[in-house]
Amino acid sequence: MKPLKHLLVNIVVNGVVLYAIVNYIPELWFKIQSIYKDTYIIFGILGIVFWLINSVLKNILKILTLPVRLITLWLSSLLLNIIVLYIFEQTVNYLDLGIIIQLGTLVQTLVLSVILSGIYFIIKKII
Repeated sequence: MKPLKHLLVNIVVNGVVLYAIVNYIPELWFKIQSIYKDTYIIFGILGIVFWLINSVLKNILKILTLPVRLITLWLSSLLLNIIVLYIFEQTVNYLDLGIIIQLGTLVQTLVLSVILSGIYFIIKKII
């Protein structure tokens, strides 16, 4: 029962964090267009997709890039986070879920990556 609770908490946290970034930090140009009227559906779907990409793809990329991350003293992790955000954007847009995501410039995506990393670090310490 605990893994299911952990899964649901991660999906809800992903959706809430994405909602907060879209609505309260417009300078990052993280835009979402959707055919759905209900924001719960939009950010629920985005939370599930973001959780899948973070839990599966990001962990595989972390293993593959471990030597590079060791050499660069973990600074390449920022690049990895940016790549994961662009993969998230392309995945949501490709799946034709009725949701279109647009990320801003590389610098805006870097700031978004740092904000997301900080939020997830704090949440992992709390949970």
